[in-house]
Amino acid sequence: MSDNSWNGYSGWGEWYPRLPMNPLETDPNDLTKLMFSAKSFLYPTQEVHSLLQKIASNIEFARQLKKSAELNQNQKVDQLIQSTGVQSDFESKITPDGIKIVFQPDSTDACFNLTLSLCW
Repeated sequence: MSDNSWNGYSGWGEWYPRLPMNPLETDPNDLTKLMFSAKSFLYPTQEVHSLLQKIASNIEFARQLKKSAELNQNQKVDQLIQSTGVQSDFESKITPDGIKIVFQPDSTDACFNLTLSLCW
């Protein structure tokens, strides 16, 4: 059986994903996109740091955030998050166990996301 006809079948009743012969499909010397993604990531991480500092150091803010979440006041939760200086696009999701905040880049070329999950 030639390598071209193998298609991931082991011959023992199991299928395995085929790895491409060259897993790196971009020019290894082109760092433009990687560097752009890293630079784009810097500002949201500063905002996350400010948000975490506020939650960790301000008991009243933490109490308001949790209470608003428990009451399903999603708009209030988002306003509280923004009040810490967060200007990046984000989506918050409240669960019984905590809060999950996903930060998305302003540019689709940035190629990153940052997910913050905090438990109650």
